[in-house]
Amino acid sequence: MTKKFKHSGTLGDIIQSMAIVKYLGGGEFHLHLNQVDWIAKHYYNSEPHPFHKGKMTEKDFSFMKRFFEAQSYITKFSILNNNVEITHNLDRFRPLFVYHPANYVTTYCMAFGIQDKSLHDSISKDPWLECPDVKKIDKSYVINRTSRFTEPGCNEQWKIWKDQGMDEDSIFVGLENEYNEFKRLTGWNLEYHPTKDMLELAQVISGCKKFIGNQSVALSLAQGLGVPYLFETRRDLPMERNENFYHNHPHGGFF
Repeated sequence: MTKKFKHSGTLGDIIQSMAIVKYLGGGEFHLHLNQVDWIAKHYYNSEPHPFHKGKMTEKDFSFMKRFFEAQSYITKFSILNNNVEITHNLDRFRPLFVYHPANYVTTYCMAFGIQDKSLHDSISKDPWLECPDVKKIDKSYVINRTSRFTEPGCNEQWKIWKDQGMDEDSIFVGLENEYNEFKRLTGWNLEYHPTKDMLELAQVISGCKKFIGNQSVALSLAQGLGVPYLFETRRDLPMERNENFYHNHPHGGFF
């Protein structure tokens, strides 16, 4: 019987869920649209973060489509309709994720009854995403820094790297306003590299020597693709409560 997965979350939540989808053998993936605002109110009793408000629309589906269709273990990627009988509701992770006491993959594993912590580590350690037609870039580093979960200003490590000249060997992916704000905060002199959809974003990240950024869909892609990365963690929480923190990840570092 074909497994039929369903998710209604944000881009990063969905990319992280692909680790358990692959582990369970894959199948169809159905996207439940226009639920993000409801999720915030239902599970967190709050308005959605401005970064996510109103998200998971048909435009988001289109942004994801080519990338999901490129995954060998996804047999169909579509918008959820009432005629589909879902076998694996990935939104089951949500109640366990309130106040995020563990990383994404551990939480998804627990939602589906997988309690073995060594298995959690194994599932998150190996690449769970695939990327055809990697785009080799002429810089070593791909940078992305969103406005979410960052304190005013920025981590001092960015300025240390600027003094070392790392900015001249880097490009920035993501939104143009994020790029402009990153340059303003850090003084970095780097190029902006727009990407038209998730597949192209993954292709660029796959082609670099190292990805550097805070919590975002770009970071989740780097982790899932097995690209070496450095994660700018939240400083208002213990390290282990950062949602993208994998202590055993063979390619990961933190600052």
